[in-house]
Amino acid sequence: MRSEETQKLNPTPLPDDSNLQSPTTPDSKTQIVMTHQKNSIKTNLLSLILEPFQWIQMLSSKLNPTFVLGVVLVYGLSQGFSGSFFKVVSDYYWKDVQKVQPSAVQLFIGLYYIPWVMKPIWGLLTDVFPVRGYKRRPYFILAGVLGVVSTLVVALSGKLAVAMALVCLLGMTAGVAIADVTIDACIARNSIAIRELAPDMQSLCSFSSSVGALVGYSTSGFFVHHLGAQVSLGLLVIPSALLIMLGFVIYELKTADDLHSDNKKRLYLEAGGASSNLHILGVVLILNY
Repeated sequence: MRSEETQKLNPTPLPDDSNLQSPTTPDSKTQIVMTHQKNSIKTNLLSLILEPFQWIQMLSSKLNPTFVLGVVLVYGLSQGFSGSFFKVVSDYYWKDVQKVQPSAVQLFIGLYYIPWVMKPIWGLLTDVFPVRGYKRRPYFILAGVLGVVSTLVVALSGKLAVAMALVCLLGMTAGVAIADVTIDACIARNSIAIRELAPDMQSLCSFSSSVGALVGYSTSGFFVHHLGAQVSLGLLVIPSALLIMLGFVIYELKTADDLHSDNKKRLYLEAGGASSNLHILGVVLILNY
């Protein structure tokens, strides 16, 4: 009896509610999974956007940044954008400004490829005839100057004679071709020096050219509609001017022959300075004597 009374007086303690874990409902599980999927999608999208920039940063760290800039300018802006933009706008220029028949325009389009056919000659010039010890930088400047002069003549001279207009348009394409050959020589040299990055350099060329061509074809109609064909051709002075800038900033070592001649000149000047000092010393000694 005493035990029964004791149990009545001291009932069994109820379990603490704070220690009980509420079971996870199916809705909460679904919400957690959906949140995780959204976060993973955002992370993957961000990494996908940043991946090209990280890739270019890797190339810039292992190669010279000015070389990567040169590839983007030549393949992306000069060849990709300017090439596609030029194809569309030049057709409207012949039709709207020069009033040339379509049969003649087709002949002129075929002549545009003459500078590209001469690419072996441009490549030979860059290899055989360095300017002040540099094989690449002067030809970037030459390509830019040729493009700037030809573009400004077409854009600012009103209606030119057909032959003169054709020469100027050929000059514009020649500037693009010379810059293309010059940057190809830089790519070949870096591919030999760092062979493991050769595929990356080719991918950078293709990527830059494709993006530039896409932008050029997409915007050419807009500029022709709002500015006219002649003024739109004048916009191509910007890529040519950037080629001139590239010729001054791209990193390139002087040729060995030029370095040897510089060393000989420096030694000659030092020897001349030493001999003049000895001559002065001799005169002073004679006067004192």
